[in-house]
Amino acid sequence: MPIMTEEMREIMEAQDQQKAEYQELAGRIMVFARDQIMVSMRFLDRALFRMPMVPADTVATYGVNGQVIYYNTDHVLHSYKEEKNRCTRAFLHMIFHCIFSHPFQYEKMDRECWNLACDIAVEKTILDLKIADTQLALDGKRERVIRKLEEQAPALTAERLYRFFADNPSAAQEYMEQAELFEQDDHLHWIPKRETDAADRTGDTITTDTRTAMMGCHEADTGEDGEQADDIDEALVGQSQDDWADISQHAKTDIETFSREQGFGVGSLLRNLQETLREKQDYGAFLRKFAVLGEEMHINDDEFDYIYYTYGLQLYENMPLVEPLEYRENKRIREFVIALDTSGSCQGATVEKFLRKTYDILKNTESYFKRVNIHIIQCDSKIQRDVKVTTDEEFDAYMQDVQLAGFGGTDFRPVFIYVDDLIARHEFHNLRGLIYFTDGQGTFPEHAPDYETAFVFIEEGFTIPETPPWAIRLVLREDEV
Repeated sequence: MPIMTEEMREIMEAQDQQKAEYQELAGRIMVFARDQIMVSMRFLDRALFRMPMVPADTVATYGVNGQVIYYNTDHVLHSYKEEKNRCTRAFLHMIFHCIFSHPFQYEKMDRECWNLACDIAVEKTILDLKIADTQLALDGKRERVIRKLEEQAPALTAERLYRFFADNPSAAQEYMEQAELFEQDDHLHWIPKRETDAADRTGDTITTDTRTAMMGCHEADTGEDGEQADDIDEALVGQSQDDWADISQHAKTDIETFSREQGFGVGSLLRNLQETLREKQDYGAFLRKFAVLGEEMHINDDEFDYIYYTYGLQLYENMPLVEPLEYRENKRIREFVIALDTSGSCQGATVEKFLRKTYDILKNTESYFKRVNIHIIQCDSKIQRDVKVTTDEEFDAYMQDVQLAGFGGTDFRPVFIYVDDLIARHEFHNLRGLIYFTDGQGTFPEHAPDYETAFVFIEEGFTIPETPPWAIRLVLREDEV
């Protein structure tokens, strides 16, 4: 083993000092980037100060996982020297990833496709905000690509872009070739912890240097090393997806006020936040709201007391003290109308998926009568087809050969006129409800019908209108049908 000379020791100490100076300078640049964003967008206050900023060799540029912001010291210094706004842009890019919940959905997605969708959605949002401190030289090129994409995809949120890329592999490949244009950070730390542990058994992704930097960031009190490490671990697990959902809701509320005051172009930002905060709908539970009370001729075992019944038979021979209740009320779907909008903007596979989903729920739920009276009406601006089903076999036959007709404009009124006529002709005796599957681009009736009505809208880039006060409204994504 070679002996370290005094000169070699001085060189190493100088290198260590230089590294420390570089790290300090890079840290100051990151703080400066955060403060610039705070000055321009105070509605992001909770998000901006939520995570410690840590130098790390595990990223080539920047990285975030909802708990920590990582940055490569050399990259920060180099990029700041080349273009001052690049650090601020990357910082905001990572914050938007978190408040849009992008890292938390990584496990269930095709990662290459999800990476691209998330980066484009975030960059689109930043470009629309037009914040001077985040503008870069290549923004013009980014905007041209985004304008082209907007002509193909309904809305540029990460979730919608992901579905667009999944449904259009050739378009996905085209935009994948330009992915680098929209990248600002590594998504390595989005990978679930157990996968990184399996890949690297030497320890977790938080290195000793990272822990030391985090202690400085949190201004931790000096003490036993184990106690400090425990404090850091507690900080790391303190930022869950639910925590970020609360932050996103806070930001959305502030934006809705702040945008009116400042006139920022926050349309893309609000759309992404609405997508993030949107609750997944249970279509099955929704459909059961249309259940109708009916009676079946059988003993209600839940309310029958066999003790008094058999005691009466023994005491009075054939005279029971109580009679069994013959009837039991249960929720049953008996008479129902399903209206399918077959206009040009709502057709094909989406309509069939909705019908099959509705059929499966009706058939598999306890709320299904052995005989039903369900009218499946296809319509655009007029009635195109009406099929009546009364048994499982008729429903199965219809589903085996669904033929859609129409594809013109949309007007909701003819369906209600037609159903009212069916009632007048005694086709229905106790119609519980009508569910109208549509994209929403139509004319509503002026007056409420005599039966419960629901409009189910598919949210695929179209503006969802407000429904009349007498109608129930449900908005689904195509993948929720």
